[in-house]
Amino acid sequence: MPETHNERRKFLTAAGIGLALPMLESVNADGASSSLPVPPARRFVAIGTYLGFHTPSWFPRKPGAEYETSEVLKPIERHRKQFSLFSGLDHRAPNGHSNWRNFLTGSGTRSVSLDQVIAEYVGDQTRYSSLQLTCGSANGTGQISFTQEGVPLPMVGRPSVAFSQLFSSDSDKARMRYVFESGRSVLDLVLDEARSLDHRVSQTDRQKLSEYFSSVRDVEKKIQKRTDWLDRPSPQVDYQLPKFDPAAPDLSLECESIMYDLMALALETDSTRVISLLVPGTGQVFTIDGEKLIAGYHGLSHHGHDPNKIADFNRIGIEHVSRFGRFLDQLREKKDSEDQPLLDSTIVLYGSGMGDANTHNNSNLPVLVAGGAFRHGQYHAIDRTKDPSSTPLYGDLFITFLQQMGIEREQFANASGNMNEFLQ
Repeated sequence: MPETHNERRKFLTAAGIGLALPMLESVNADGASSSLPVPPARRFVAIGTYLGFHTPSWFPRKPGAEYETSEVLKPIERHRKQFSLFSGLDHRAPNGHSNWRNFLTGSGTRSVSLDQVIAEYVGDQTRYSSLQLTCGSANGTGQISFTQEGVPLPMVGRPSVAFSQLFSSDSDKARMRYVFESGRSVLDLVLDEARSLDHRVSQTDRQKLSEYFSSVRDVEKKIQKRTDWLDRPSPQVDYQLPKFDPAAPDLSLECESIMYDLMALALETDSTRVISLLVPGTGQVFTIDGEKLIAGYHGLSHHGHDPNKIADFNRIGIEHVSRFGRFLDQLREKKDSEDQPLLDSTIVLYGSGMGDANTHNNSNLPVLVAGGAFRHGQYHAIDRTKDPSSTPLYGDLFITFLQQMGIEREQFANASGNMNEFLQ
């Protein structure tokens, strides 16, 4: 029934719902707060640039607290006491663009991303358990967030759509209610179709159907949660969107700036506590400061050590970092419910799943960690040559993030340690 399948696919994507396991309760059923202590960090933001950076222009030359800020990071020098830098970290994952998805998942295939692990614990406290954003349309392998089953979650690439979801008008809510209510009947049909196969398939397929039933039940729970939130007033914000969405590839820098604004508003209004942003990179030819660059973005990433291409690749990197710096400005200015800067209770991970786009190498990733009540202000250069078996993995840093948010985990993908000594 291809028509039914297409309708179902549109519904799941339009409603922004992915197939993930049920959220874990962190508040009581009646909405009262639990008696658990409040962790130092309560929000998580992950930002990944698809084509990475020219890492010799990203990493400082010397580690420690007195490092000299590198060329690409100069736009955020004012924040250096609020972030930490790491080199020598990666997931020991295979190389290539297709393995960029390991950025938040580790080296495993069909595995859950860090943001969704966190969303399991804090996602039921807000209107949206998590947000997945990009700028325009991300290219094929550009995916950042994955469900427990390893299914990539759809990303919103248009600022107007993201704004509408976060700060819905009454008419928007009426349309959403119609979609949700229609969706329930679609899901009923899905289950009826699947159950009709249950007694006619192999044991292996029966197990797959069982997993599918579990996923559909979770979607139903998410629909119910969204329906419940429709009865609550949306937060009112004083923000003016542009007259049109800068969704074209060559306008993705403008789109990136707006998405950062919306991310800051989403955190300030407690609409969500988990956000991922994929900064895409394709063949777009950017114009920066009125000057058109000598090649497309992807072509510049394959610079072949040509100094002119590296210079233009760095100009794009500096533009990305400048926009990220303004996002940090907002998190330092905006306050949470306890009248503290949002940055103090928000872990912000900034970097890439690509260590060297010139050779498609996914090792030695650029890693920046800001906020989250961590001890910051240093550049940590991890030397893997001394004893590679005992040096930290990128996943060890993820375990530190989880523990800082009160989530006790001792393993993530292929990592089983932590990096608390660097940040606490």
